[in-house]
Amino acid sequence: MAVTEENRKNAEYARKLYIEGADPHGAAIDWAASLAEIRLKVVAALAASQDLRDLRSALEADGGHMLVFRHLLAPPKSQDQFKLLCDEWSKGSEKSGRPQKPDAVQSVSGVLSQWMDKKIAPWLAVNREPTEMERELLIERVISFIAPKLTETQKRNRLSAEQENAVVERLRSLGWTQLPSVTIDTRAAVPPKHFMNRTRFATATTTAQEVDIACGFAASYVAAMECKVTNDATNSVKRVNDVLKKAAAWKAHWGSFVETAALLQGVIKPEDVQRLTDEGVKVFWSHDLDVFEAWVRGRA
Repeated sequence: MAVTEENRKNAEYARKLYIEGADPHGAAIDWAASLAEIRLKVVAALAASQDLRDLRSALEADGGHMLVFRHLLAPPKSQDQFKLLCDEWSKGSEKSGRPQKPDAVQSVSGVLSQWMDKKIAPWLAVNREPTEMERELLIERVISFIAPKLTETQKRNRLSAEQENAVVERLRSLGWTQLPSVTIDTRAAVPPKHFMNRTRFATATTTAQEVDIACGFAASYVAAMECKVTNDATNSVKRVNDVLKKAAAWKAHWGSFVETAALLQGVIKPEDVQRLTDEGVKVFWSHDLDVFEAWVRGRA
């Protein structure tokens, strides 16, 4: 895959800006907040499960405890990895905190018990309460696994929010009108010079796909723009894959009436940028919103 000079230069410049914008003080604050947040989650999961001796009751009360339980396995499992082991488990229940469905709790708790790291929870083998030292060692272990990922996610989410706000303000400065976010299921749902923030496009074969910014142009033509910030080159693969998946679903359902665009920021591999442009996704950069503005002006 040949990378164009334009894509390479923009990716390199975005990476340079990301590094220059690194803030040790702010990062330390984020890190401390992550440590505190995860500690509370681990303590709550231990309390709800009677120090892991009653996983079923914990899951029946709050599906969010799975974040902690997955990181106590040998080895720890991602959501997708655990789903392969236990198809009955609902990934969404972890994020929402919804109680795990009763008919799934037995299967989920069974898989957890089977894969639990007995060395980090030695009290389970003899059915006793853990010592304070044993409990603290377990808490610190889970924190060490989750806090780095949480810190990076929080940073990315903060930058993404700033990125979206910049687009919203740019559109408003051009005289565009923001509409309430509703599922877009008809071609005329977003009139020219109107936009929605955080809405959904209906698709034929999958659930409605969320889009960060939907811009209405002439002749019922709509641009679906995804705002993506990535912290490293590995993360950029996942973010770009997400855009391409949505673009394919929208194209299959809407044809040429929806054009997918991506606003990029952070550390992104030039090859990933090229993948977007090769698939017809219009690419813009947070460091050059004037290009986005010119594009919008030419289609309004």
